[in-house]
Amino acid sequence: MQFIYILLLFWIHPFYVSVTTLEQSKDKSSIEITSRIFYDDLEVALKEAFGGKVDLKNSQHTDRNNVLIKRYFQENFLIKVNEKLSKGEYLGFTIEGEAAWCFLEIKVNEPVKKIEISNKVLYDSFKEQINIFHLNINGVKKSTKLQNPESFVIFEIH
Repeated sequence: MQFIYILLLFWIHPFYVSVTTLEQSKDKSSIEITSRIFYDDLEVALKEAFGGKVDLKNSQHTDRNNVLIKRYFQENFLIKVNEKLSKGEYLGFTIEGEAAWCFLEIKVNEPVKKIEISNKVLYDSFKEQINIFHLNINGVKKSTKLQNPESFVIFEIH
């Protein structure tokens, strides 16, 4: 009975979290960004932002879904590398289990010393949203989290 009660509580009070990893490529020419989001939460955000039906698991809608996700990230996920704004190049997404893995890349042509991130992904849809970041740049590893409405973080790389 206690197990059923715990499941019921979890269902009544779900958690909203994304995990974004920023990792420098081996040749140091880019920063590879992977954002893992519950796909059903992303569907809700895309529907609210752009209207219409969104089904990320339906392979017949992949082209349309890529357009929506790219636009959504351009509007809600901004990065400055060494004081230079970059929206990043959207590379695509994949669904694995309950997660949508969204892939972006930023080209860099100088040593990375500072990364500033503005991330409002899912904030309009879920007031309890938490966005976690893991960074691995020049051998420097850092992590942090932002809880809605906090949307801005700076990583200094020394």
